[in-house]
Amino acid sequence: MSYKVLYRKYRPKAFNEVAGQKAIIQTLSNALKSNKISHAYLFTGPRGTGKTTTAKLFAKAINCEKGNGEICNECDNCLSANKNAHPDIIEIDAASNNGVDEVRNLIDKVKFAPIKGKYKVYIIDEVHMMTPGAFNALLKTLEEPPAHVIFILATTEPHKVLPTILSRCQRYDFSKIDENAIADYLMDVLDKEGVEYDSKALLPIVSIADGGMRDALMMLDQVLSYSNKKITEKDVLDLFGIASLEEKVDLLNDIASKNTNGVLSRASFFLEGGVDIKRLTISLLDILKDLLVYHTTHEVNLMTTLKEKELHQLENSFSIEEINEMIEILIKAESDFKVVSNPRSLFEITLLKLVTLNNKKKVEKVIEKKIETPINETKVEEKIEVKEDIKPLELEGESNHLDDDTIIKLMVSGNKDERVSLVEKWTRSISQFSADPKLGKYASLLLDATPYIITKNVLILNYDFERLANKVNIKSNQINLSKLLESILKRHVFVYALSRSEELRLRKLFLNLRQINKLPNKEEIEIKEN
Repeated sequence: MSYKVLYRKYRPKAFNEVAGQKAIIQTLSNALKSNKISHAYLFTGPRGTGKTTTAKLFAKAINCEKGNGEICNECDNCLSANKNAHPDIIEIDAASNNGVDEVRNLIDKVKFAPIKGKYKVYIIDEVHMMTPGAFNALLKTLEEPPAHVIFILATTEPHKVLPTILSRCQRYDFSKIDENAIADYLMDVLDKEGVEYDSKALLPIVSIADGGMRDALMMLDQVLSYSNKKITEKDVLDLFGIASLEEKVDLLNDIASKNTNGVLSRASFFLEGGVDIKRLTISLLDILKDLLVYHTTHEVNLMTTLKEKELHQLENSFSIEEINEMIEILIKAESDFKVVSNPRSLFEITLLKLVTLNNKKKVEKVIEKKIETPINETKVEEKIEVKEDIKPLELEGESNHLDDDTIIKLMVSGNKDERVSLVEKWTRSISQFSADPKLGKYASLLLDATPYIITKNVLILNYDFERLANKVNIKSNQINLSKLLESILKRHVFVYALSRSEELRLRKLFLNLRQINKLPNKEEIEIKEN
């Protein structure tokens, strides 16, 4: 006999076996008991949350010979449904049967009476994949359905379903399944399978499943194939490329202690070990969220990721201000992972930003106390060829301004390869000036930026906050920023900054112009400094 995957083997056969969705199950059961059955239902929600399973159970309950909303799993109708062989329960995958012809074929069969049960039940999965023509064809049947027909439409994207279809259905929104419910279900499955397990080993599976029971069972299947008859936490972490909580805490401790070598060493360990760095970034955000909650409430029971032991290791490592800034850096990295060509470099740069953030605050405190710090000023001057005194960073003053037309031209003429290279070395190159009492504040300002566009004579920077972008654009700051960057780029550039909101607006404008073929010709563009 061929192997049956767990999510099929342990698919619920009665309403009381469904994990989560208690309100939906109770409502449907009551409707069956009171014989208040609608002709059309819409089940919507994230994948793996029980939409299709509930639809099958509802169809089986409707046709159960015992009646009264029960599922006896003993009558001929129930037994046929359990074998997916009931002639009056028809499942259709709209992803592959989404055209007008398929729907018309369905409609032609709708008029025929049930063969075996009380109702013909059509379960249409991924209904949002239907073409507009198919939707319109289905709409006519939903408007005046035969009395013996019930439609159950299932989708993860209800916004793609025609409003006229939605208005004719009773809608049930399935939510993500509670983590405890998933964990209990997995333990029950393992007990039935006779598999030994470490309860800690299930936590990463539950976390990755993100409220989806099917995903959790599929991952458990993989773990069983990997571990055979004994599941350990290490097996799960190795299989899915996950860092342990202890390793994440150690990484944050290295960041707190400004141990750059330790941070880079751990980054290499994660990368070479196949750890999913995007997932790791999200996990670090979860830990920092716990720290932020604890700092403001001192309630251990509110923690979702940290245990008491790990909490005590980190509770004094970062201030609330530092935690908030670290969260901003990691959120930006999580977004940038979607577009960056080299995730490894972005991950390392992000960790260096976290270390530098800590260093930067210490350096600023030293300068405020006017403590003399020995630096090789000759070496710094040689690098950036400064022949005059460096002026203090100005916070107010007359600002440079580039109009939309100019920035669009820069976006067209920008050197993408050089930008990628600059992003990779940005933190490392700028950080060497952080401790300099003359250049430190300029370096700190640049460290908060991400190179966005670079041309022969212009560098556009991107900032999360408008106030930081405004500092760069003050004219009196331009000469020193340009001279510092000249040591890295080996040429003079005009520096300009955009806030995140401005960058998003201009990117949308750029894409719109590209779509209608209205972008300027790259060969004809000439940019002049203000």
